[in-house]
Amino acid sequence: MKRVLLFLVMLMIPMQLEAGTRINMGEFKLTFFCPCEICSEDFGHETSSGKIARSEHTIAVDPAVIDIGSRVLIDGIIYTAEDTGGGVNGDHIDIFVESHEETLRRGVQYTNVWVVRGDEYGE
Repeated sequence: MKRVLLFLVMLMIPMQLEAGTRINMGEFKLTFFCPCEICSEDFGHETSSGKIARSEHTIAVDPAVIDIGSRVLIDGIIYTAEDTGGGVNGDHIDIFVESHEETLRRGVQYTNVWVVRGDEYGE
């Protein structure tokens, strides 16, 4: 009986993922960028996906790790992966902020991140 229940639970896991959940991607290095010449060269608010970068919304990711367009939960905020960056490789996310002073103030951080799937956060 226990084996049957375990089997049924294992069958339900993919359904739960489709219904809405967070997928733990592990610990990532977080850095910050702004629209200034130092951080963004001549791109300013323009992202590689064609979107306009917004604070508390836009992140740059390595698309081999996190797909462009993915929603990513970082420290209680849902961001959207809208950009890539030359220095963003592997488990590294660059978070868009409005000022260079803020990039310096926030520095480099490390935290767990989750890719959000389904309708848990309004998808």
